[in-house]
Amino acid sequence: MPHHTDDHIGARIADYRKLRQLTQTGLAQRAFVARGTIAKVEAGLTPATPAIVAAVARALEVEIAVLNGQPYVSEMRQDQLDRMIAPLSDALDLYDLGPDAEIVPRPLSVITADVETLCAGACATEYKGVGARLPGLLGELTTALSLASSEQERRTATQALSWAYWVTYEFTYRLGYHQLAMIALERMGWMAEQAQDPLLLAIRLSKRSAMLLRHGNNRMASRILERGHSLIGQYDDPGSVQAVAVAGTLHLAGAIAAAQAKDKGSVAGELELAHRAADRIGRDVPRVYWASFGLTNVAHFDVATSVELGDLGMAMKAARNLRFPADHPRMRVGRYHIEMARAHSLMGKAEAAEKSLQRAREVAPQQARYHPLMRETIAVLVRRQRRASGGLASLAGWVGM
Repeated sequence: MPHHTDDHIGARIADYRKLRQLTQTGLAQRAFVARGTIAKVEAGLTPATPAIVAAVARALEVEIAVLNGQPYVSEMRQDQLDRMIAPLSDALDLYDLGPDAEIVPRPLSVITADVETLCAGACATEYKGVGARLPGLLGELTTALSLASSEQERRTATQALSWAYWVTYEFTYRLGYHQLAMIALERMGWMAEQAQDPLLLAIRLSKRSAMLLRHGNNRMASRILERGHSLIGQYDDPGSVQAVAVAGTLHLAGAIAAAQAKDKGSVAGELELAHRAADRIGRDVPRVYWASFGLTNVAHFDVATSVELGDLGMAMKAARNLRFPADHPRMRVGRYHIEMARAHSLMGKAEAAEKSLQRAREVAPQQARYHPLMRETIAVLVRRQRRASGGLASLAGWVGM
């Protein structure tokens, strides 16, 4: 079911502001955002960044998902993703019920291979394929863990189940089901502790920090990342590629947290540490703890943090030197093009913004279709033009506007 043209984040902010009997100035003062920014966002003339949405949501005492218009139920029905949510919710509740008498688990080697495939699918934003297989795999792994007859089998099962919960987090979070995503992260932490794997726990904390950043809680996100770094020191070989890659990932997360807080000094410090980690490894290692870390990812974050800081000229300069390898995770590449569309939009370059949006759709279609910033940027471009181009109108229809 198509949305009305006024159904965008800014319009929803205006609706809730009026319900709270606040003027734009009053909301700006509560959210610590410039009144002019509130006015432009409400009018749909500038994209509402995650930091702005988080600040306004706190001031209006409303869930961020409500302002973002997530989850996108009608589009999920078209893609047959909506029917996967209830079985996945049920599967998350199996964690402490012991073995299921109706399930005969396959050999652990076969199950763990399936988990690897799902991890790769999540990084490729293949939500439909991932969501269809997750509930059954969670049930099978839960039973396999309960029936494990040796310490090695138990550790293998706990690690596999931890990664299955990570995939569950990625699936539910990207589709806007944030409560389920939080539950999945809790289950992941519980399993990672049983697996006695500090790096798994650190990866889980990086995702937890991302959820906090979505709510604008930079300080708590930074504290959680500090805890993640302390866990890396507990790994058997802190100087290994695995440990260095996870540490670099935490530094990149820290750079984004600092950028949202407009702390340029901390951004530079975190990026420098991430650069050192990438140089130490000397190559991209996308499958090492599924962190997709390496020289390319650090270069991407050079661009992303500049966009977040509002230094668009620096972002464009950094982007000119960025090239993604053919095997780079589509999740990362798609996100980059969405970020560039936002930057071009803020610079008033509608044609370049549309080109980046089209590229995001080509690279990672399911990610682009459900990404709130993708939709918001399309909406801004449509409202700025007297008559939307054919390509832009097609994009708007594709995301359900």
